[in-house]
Amino acid sequence: MSANKLLTDDIILKSALRLLVNETVMAPLVYRDHERRFASKVGDTISLELPYRTKTASGPVLEIQPMVDLKTPFRINRHEHFGVEYTMKDRTLSIQQFTDRYLRSGIVQMANVIDRSICMTLKNVFFSTGTPGVTPGNFLSFASSGAFQTALAVPNDGRRRAVLNPSTCAVLADQLKDLNSDKGLSGIVPNGYRGEVYKYSLHETQNLPTHTVGNYTGSTPVINGAGQTGNSLITNGWAPGQTVLLAGDVFKVDDVYAVNPQNYENSGYLQCFVCQSDVIADGGGNALIPIVPTLNDGTLTAQNDEGQTVSLRAYQNVTNAPADGATITVIGESDTTYQQNYLFHREAIGLAMVDFILPETATVKKRVRDNRSGMSLALTGFFDGINYREVHRIDALWGAHIIYPELALRMWGAQPETL
Repeated sequence: MSANKLLTDDIILKSALRLLVNETVMAPLVYRDHERRFASKVGDTISLELPYRTKTASGPVLEIQPMVDLKTPFRINRHEHFGVEYTMKDRTLSIQQFTDRYLRSGIVQMANVIDRSICMTLKNVFFSTGTPGVTPGNFLSFASSGAFQTALAVPNDGRRRAVLNPSTCAVLADQLKDLNSDKGLSGIVPNGYRGEVYKYSLHETQNLPTHTVGNYTGSTPVINGAGQTGNSLITNGWAPGQTVLLAGDVFKVDDVYAVNPQNYENSGYLQCFVCQSDVIADGGGNALIPIVPTLNDGTLTAQNDEGQTVSLRAYQNVTNAPADGATITVIGESDTTYQQNYLFHREAIGLAMVDFILPETATVKKRVRDNRSGMSLALTGFFDGINYREVHRIDALWGAHIIYPELALRMWGAQPETL
């Protein structure tokens, strides 16, 4: 670029957006079509209506199925920015020089914040495979997990993803070095892409959360009362007066199996539940556990928009309600931290990145959207009269939420300190 040709605000912002698109790992892997429903305001919320589910009936006699609106909120609640100061002289740099000097550090951090926000939605994933403390680094780990998801009717349509922590990727690369080769990749390789294994495209990110299991030592937890359904479980047998479970703990209940949501047959896998908040047992060792998913043995009901009680049997997810005294098994050792990997279908998670309403008083106000990726950034500038300088900022606005946790699976990994 010649010395008399200055970088414009449009060029600067478009370069920042290209860098953001290239640096994100998670954003291209999830569902992106919610953006059009939002206005450009911080804190906007929409209510997503989930698809109706129904049970078919045999024979000529019509059996009308109740239609129930199940909704989940989706909020634009994340706002990230960084400030940058540059002079007119800096605008004479080449765009590559300018990007490396002023944009790269902030944009790379912003990309990681966006990816991390998507990864954190996976803490509510309840289905689990793998052995806590063991890195799942072979083909069988993924084949078994794939069979698990197929048994639970997760679509096998080429949109299953496996997002792995770096240590799992390293072990897997060594195990599968003869199966997947870089020579099989052509064209532009997305950031974090590590090839394909058994129905999954593999991706690496350092932004996956670890999980620390609650300190349930000394407990022999069981279900306290037969026939329980809904979004909580009454239990006892915990260590009295202790914080026995932490938010994100996963557990199973004896003889409560997940059902295939298409044929309603026993999947052969015990249903997993995720504790939604920290649980403190009372002096008698009793505890109420808030759970995801809602436990539905086919008898659960809800009220429709007209206030009528309707059946939720089409949303049955377990073979039966737990028996009184059924044993509860928490996954992972007490008070131990484990790495997590996640396998999910694209539809499981939604990301919406929206455009800012630009301030009228800004001396510079630009925004740009990449229609292919759905990524969006805004550039604003103002003159600091106190310090006599021009200051710019780049902002991103988005929301990320898990919509269908039943389409995802957590694969337990090693303890970080053992790596």
